Parts: sequence; C-alpha cells; structure tokens
Amino acid sequence: MEQQQQCAVKCDLCGTNENATKFCMHCRETMCGHCSEIHSKSIASQAHEIIRRSLVSSYDILDDMKCSVHQSKLCEMYCVTCDKIVCTKCVTDNHRGHEFDQLDKLFKTKPKEFETLLKDFNQIVTPKYLRECEILEKRLLEIEYNQAATETEIHDQAEAFKACVGTLEEKLKRMSQVVIKSEKQPIKNALASKRENYTQLQKTIKEMQVVLEKHHIANIPLLLNNIRQRLSALSSEEDIAIHTETAVFEKYEISLERLETFFGQFSVGTPGDLRKRTLPPVKTPIFVKKVIEIRGTSPLSSVTIANEKELLISGDKYGFQISKESGNVQMEVFQKFGLREPAVVLSNGLLVARDGKCPNKIVKILSNQVRTVFLDLTVDIITGLHITRKSEILVSVVQSEDCSGEVLKYDKLGEAALRIYQKESGEALFAYPTSVTENLNGDIWVVDKETDSIEILDRFGLYRFTYKNSDILKNFKPHSLTSDSNGNILISDRGNQTIHVIDRDGRALRYLDTASLGISPTGLAVEAPGLLWALDSDKRCCSLLNYF
Repeated sequence: MEQQQQCAVKCDLCGTNENATKFCMHCRETMCGHCSEIHSKSIASQAHEIIRRSLVSSYDILDDMKCSVHQSKLCEMYCVTCDKIVCTKCVTDNHRGHEFDQLDKLFKTKPKEFETLLKDFNQIVTPKYLRECEILEKRLLEIEYNQAATETEIHDQAEAFKACVGTLEEKLKRMSQVVIKSEKQPIKNALASKRENYTQLQKTIKEMQVVLEKHHIANIPLLLNNIRQRLSALSSEEDIAIHTETAVFEKYEISLERLETFFGQFSVGTPGDLRKRTLPPVKTPIFVKKVIEIRGTSPLSSVTIANEKELLISGDKYGFQISKESGNVQMEVFQKFGLREPAVVLSNGLLVARDGKCPNKIVKILSNQVRTVFLDLTVDIITGLHITRKSEILVSVVQSEDCSGEVLKYDKLGEAALRIYQKESGEALFAYPTSVTENLNGDIWVVDKETDSIEILDRFGLYRFTYKNSDILKNFKPHSLTSDSNGNILISDRGNQTIHVIDRDGRALRYLDTASLGISPTGLAVEAPGLLWALDSDKRCCSLLNYF
C-alpha cells in the first residue's frame, strides 16, 4: 500500500499530473488534494465519503474501471481469448463463446509474463543493439575516411587532365558528395531506427512497471503486445549489411577509367569533349530555302515563330509580324501595344514581352489584343525571356546598382520559383546575361554578353559548365541561342559568322557554315526539324536554312 501511495496518479476531476491521494467512495473517482477540498464543500457532494487512496483495496479499483465501448458499464471480466478487459454487455455483444477469467487473476499471470519479456530485453536485445550500433558507427567512420581519400584522388586526377577537362574537379567532387551521402544515409537510417525502437521499448517497459505498481491494468494487454512487437523487431537475426557503392571508393583503388565508368562522360568548359573525339567538329555546308528582306532602317536583332504563317522579327523598339510566304509586314506590334525586346510568342498566340515604358515589367497580349501586366520585377532591366515546355518563364535581368546579372524562373501563375546568380563556391555566375533557353533535359543555357560565354546550369540552377572559346574557333561572340527537337542547342556566333550546334552535354557536333553564304547570324528560330530561320541584322534579311 505504501508503494502504491508513492506512485503518481492523475486526478480524475482536473486531469493534472499532481499526485491524486484521495478517493471518493460514492463517486468512485480519484482526486488530488485541491479537488477533494472542493468536492467535500460542494452542496451536492458534501455528504460523500472521501478517504485516502492507499486505503482502497485493489479489487475496489479493479471493480471501478469503465468500459471503453460502453461508457455506462464497468469492466468486470477479462476475455482470455481476446486478451482484453470487458463489461457484461461486451460479453453478450462481441465475445460470445470466448474464455473469460476474473480481473484480479491478471495480477497473478501478467507480471510473470512481463518478467520473461524484461529478461529477454536485458539479456538478448540490449547486447545485440549495442553490438550492431558499434558496427554501423564503425562503417560510418570508414566511409568518411574513404571520402577524404577519394576527394584527394579526384583532385590529383583533375590536375593531370586540367588542360582538357576544365571543370572536372568541381563536378566530380559534387557528384562524389552525392554518392557519399547516398552511402551514409542508409546506415544513418538503420541507426536511427534501432535507437528509436530501443528507446520506445525502454519507455514502454517503464510504463508497464508503473501500471503494475498502480494496479491500473486496463492497458496491460496493449502494453504487453507493444513490448512483444518491439522485442521481436530488435531480436531478429536479420543481416545488417547496408548495400552501398563503397567499392567505388576503396582506398588506392581509384583510376581514371573507373571514374569515367562510374560518372559517365565528362562535361567540360570547351566546345566539344576532345578526349572523346577522333576528329574535331567541322563546318558543315547548309542550304538556303528562302530569304525574306525587311525594309526600313530600324535595327533588328531577333526572330521568333509567331504562328504557322508569320514570324515576329524585332529590335529594341520595333517588332514586326511578317508573312513567311510573301515577306510582307502584317502588323507593327511593339509600337501598337507599347512593347520592347525581349519578346516571345506562345503556341496559343499569346505574346509576352518587356514593357516599353517600364523596363522591369513583363506584359502579355492576349488573343483579343487586351494588354495586361504579367510580372512586375524589382530589377533595373530585363534582358532575356524564354517560355519553357512546362509554361514556366525564364527571365535574365541586370542590376546596374551592383553590376550583377541574374536568371529568374517563375511558374505559369507568376510565382517566383528559382533565382540563379552564383555558383556553389559563391562566385558570381553572370556579368551581363541576355538570351536564355532550355534543352530537353531541362538544363538552362544563358548567353553572357560581357564575358562572351555561355553558362550552363541544371534544372535546379546548379552550375554545370561554361561554353566559350576553343582551339578551333577563337573569336567566339555569342548573340542568341535556341534549341531544336533533338535537344541540341543552336548558338549564333557573330565573331566567326557561324552557328554552333551543341549537344545537351556541351559537345560541339558541328558548325553551320553561314559565312560562306554571306550571313552573319544574330537571331535564331527553329521552324521544323532541320529547318532554321537565321536573322542577319546588318543585311536586314531573314533566311530559312536547311542544316541537316
């Protein structure tokens, strides 16, 4: 009785964790000192007999347990078949034909069962848990040690091939960190799972001990079942081997061939992976199918497919819808709607362009020629615009205050989704970004007018590599770019008067020999597979080229 009195029991009236030491014989409720004083002074209950809880027999407490199913009934029997305490109504409703026993006999059988489980916990589960945790922690240390050796080896390999692979070291380190993380995570998960099961098992055992001390046996079957399940999980003899790629990172076992096999072909910052080629890319002859001459004197720089019958050829202040068949101007768009470059036309005829008066706003012209502001950006000037296959908007911008450039991505509702402005090292990505596009695998390609280069990023904005001058073409001056149906990127090069055809990994497939045709391309637009519109702003003509 003294031990029972020392156990903390919740008050049935206020529900606090204060030790409830009183018991109302009339209401059959346990109370704390404060509630018992109020209960004894209440007019409705002042005649009730309130005694010390330690004086109440175990059987009286057992006899007072309410049924969880039938709240008006008290639990009077123990269903051996279901391992559950039930009332008389439960017996007739859901427990017909079951084996029953007296409630007080639980205290004679269940503690013995608990002692057996507790013995298994102390003698089997705990030693096995400690042993397996030690093994897993040792594996973590080995992987972390091998990680340092791997990064050192990668650095040495990158130094040896630095001239031809450019950004190999940075990419390999980043990819190796991803692999290392994938190796460590299963072990961390296994450790966390075992620790969680062990901690919960300890907690459940303590709860069971308290329940037995208080003679509150309503939850005994549930607690015992919980203990059985966790003991079974921790006692199982399953193999704790974690399947990882550790073989790739065995110390002193890394070679360039193994790195190439594991990581695939390297993407480097030059036009073409020279190590993978027996011959460098060459200039390819092309054929002119059609030429459209544009009258006037206003400067032009870009061309866009407006629809099946028309092109949108534009400069900074003027944009003309021109018939592909006749070459006649159908409408001057920019002055009519107050627009400026850059501009794009969607497949549904929706025109999206920079506002003519506010260089930090993007407006859209609906099919009914209604003009609405789509984006209002806190930037100085918008320099590039592209609509992705998912109807997301890529915008290249320049901040004159700190002379920095950025690429922003917005979803089709105009909500900001991504901001790209620096590499993982913290180095700025752009000086003056202009034309922007994406290829089939979602990589973002951005022309940097200031550095005469193209920065390539993955779909999440992480830097991949830089495309710039090569040993073959020195005076690389990119102006605009677009992508074709094969996922290749086409780049207009004003410095060499040619068009680069680049695959998705930055390898130059060929150079289109526009110089031999007297074409110095600025704007590009793909009409169909193998057909490309190339705008020559100096000659004010737009040529349809067959480049396959």
